Amino acid sequence: MDEAPKTQGKFIGFVEPYDYGWRASFRTLTPGAVFSEEGDSKVFAKEPDAVKWLHAQAGDLGFSFIDIRHK
Repeated sequence: MDEAPKTQGKFIGFVEPYDYGWRASFRTLTPGAVFSEEGDSKVFAKEPDAVKWLHAQAGDLGFSFIDIRHK
């Protein structure tokens, strides 16, 4: 994978109600990429935990900006 600066890339997190909890998932788009890449997803009991996980994933991947959307 190309190690382009991710300060210019996009990390888009999604939070949605899911059965008895909240599902968090994300996509990334890095400079020069034609398509976005789908990341992991995980289910949490509470929405704040889902949002916290998205922030942790973005930080681990080196993104300095995160866009969180509700589905």
